[in-house]
Amino acid sequence: MVSDKIAVIGDRDTVIGFRMAGVTESTVPQSPAETRQALRSYFSDPMMGLILITEPLAKKIEDTILELSEAPVPVVLLIPDRRGPTGAYETVLKELVRRAVGIEISI
Repeated sequence: MVSDKIAVIGDRDTVIGFRMAGVTESTVPQSPAETRQALRSYFSDPMMGLILITEPLAKKIEDTILELSEAPVPVVLLIPDRRGPTGAYETVLKELVRRAVGIEISI
Protein backbone atom coordinates (compact mmCIF):
# COMPACT_ATOMS: atom_id res chain seq x y z
CA MET A 1 0.00 0.00 0.00
CA VAL A 2 1.32 3.43 -0.95
CA SER A 3 0.98 6.14 1.67
CA ASP A 4 1.48 9.21 -0.46
CA LYS A 5 -0.87 11.81 0.98
CA ILE A 6 0.41 14.72 3.05
CA ALA A 7 -1.64 16.78 5.50
CA VAL A 8 -0.82 19.92 7.43
CA ILE A 9 -2.37 21.10 10.70
CA GLY A 10 -1.44 24.62 11.65
CA ASP A 11 -2.17 28.30 11.76
CA ARG A 12 -3.69 30.02 8.75
CA ASP A 13 -0.39 31.34 7.37
CA THR A 14 1.38 27.98 7.60
CA VAL A 15 -1.53 26.14 5.99
CA ILE A 16 -1.74 28.66 3.15
CA GLY A 17 1.98 28.23 2.46
CA PHE A 18 1.70 24.45 2.27
CA ARG A 19 -1.45 24.63 0.15
CA MET A 20 0.45 26.84 -2.30
CA ALA A 21 3.11 24.10 -2.40
CA GLY A 22 0.47 21.52 -3.35
CA VAL A 23 -0.63 20.01 -0.02
CA THR A 24 -4.38 19.47 -0.37
CA GLU A 25 -5.25 18.07 3.07
CA SER A 26 -5.18 20.80 5.71
CA THR A 27 -6.81 22.01 8.89
CA VAL A 28 -6.69 25.30 10.79
CA PRO A 29 -8.01 24.25 14.20
CA GLN A 30 -9.41 26.74 16.69
CA SER A 31 -8.94 24.61 19.82
CA PRO A 32 -6.93 21.65 21.11
CA ALA A 33 -10.04 19.49 20.69
CA GLU A 34 -10.24 20.41 16.99
CA THR A 35 -6.51 19.71 16.64
CA ARG A 36 -6.95 16.23 18.18
CA GLN A 37 -9.96 15.54 15.96
CA ALA A 38 -8.05 16.55 12.81
CA LEU A 39 -5.04 14.45 13.78
CA ARG A 40 -7.17 11.38 14.47
CA SER A 41 -9.04 11.90 11.20
CA TYR A 42 -5.81 12.02 9.20
CA PHE A 43 -4.50 8.95 11.03
CA SER A 44 -7.60 7.00 10.01
CA ASP A 45 -6.89 7.62 6.30
CA PRO A 46 -4.94 4.57 5.02
CA MET A 47 -3.42 6.66 2.21
CA MET A 48 -1.95 9.26 4.59
CA GLY A 49 1.85 9.12 4.71
CA LEU A 50 2.89 12.35 6.45
CA ILE A 51 1.16 14.72 8.84
CA LEU A 52 2.82 18.08 9.44
CA ILE A 53 1.74 19.93 12.58
CA THR A 54 3.02 23.24 13.87
CA GLU A 55 4.93 23.12 17.15
CA PRO A 56 2.56 25.42 19.12
CA LEU A 57 -0.42 23.19 18.28
CA ALA A 58 1.55 20.00 18.89
CA LYS A 59 2.60 21.18 22.34
CA LYS A 60 -1.07 21.34 23.38
CA ILE A 61 -1.76 17.74 22.31
CA GLU A 62 1.55 15.96 23.00
CA ASP A 63 -0.25 13.05 24.65
CA THR A 64 -2.33 12.35 21.54
CA ILE A 65 0.68 12.62 19.24
CA LEU A 66 2.64 10.16 21.35
CA GLU A 67 -0.30 7.76 21.48
CA LEU A 68 -0.87 7.83 17.72
CA SER A 69 2.84 7.76 16.85
CA GLU A 70 3.06 4.13 17.96
CA ALA A 71 1.95 3.27 14.43
CA PRO A 72 4.74 3.46 11.83
CA VAL A 73 2.58 5.28 9.27
CA PRO A 74 1.63 8.03 8.96
CA VAL A 75 4.66 9.91 10.24
CA VAL A 76 3.97 13.00 12.34
CA LEU A 77 6.47 15.79 11.80
CA LEU A 78 6.49 18.88 14.01
CA ILE A 79 7.34 22.06 12.14
CA PRO A 80 7.84 25.65 13.28
CA ASP A 81 5.14 28.18 12.54
CA ARG A 82 5.80 31.68 11.18
CA ARG A 83 7.18 32.81 14.55
CA GLY A 84 9.95 30.21 14.41
CA PRO A 85 10.82 27.07 16.38
CA THR A 86 9.64 26.64 19.97
CA GLY A 87 11.52 23.46 20.83
CA ALA A 88 8.30 21.47 21.32
CA TYR A 89 9.63 18.80 18.96
CA GLU A 90 12.31 17.92 21.54
CA THR A 91 9.81 16.63 24.09
CA VAL A 92 7.99 14.46 21.56
CA LEU A 93 11.21 13.22 19.96
CA LYS A 94 12.74 12.31 23.33
CA GLU A 95 9.67 10.29 24.29
CA LEU A 96 9.56 8.46 20.96
CA VAL A 97 13.26 7.56 21.22
CA ARG A 98 12.79 6.45 24.83
CA ARG A 99 9.98 4.14 23.74
CA ALA A 100 11.93 2.78 20.78
CA VAL A 101 15.27 2.08 22.46
CA GLY A 102 14.37 2.11 26.14
CA ILE A 103 16.68 4.93 27.23
CA GLU A 104 16.41 8.68 27.59
CA ILE A 105 18.61 10.86 25.39
CA SER A 106 19.69 14.47 25.50
CA ILE A 107 18.95 16.57 22.47
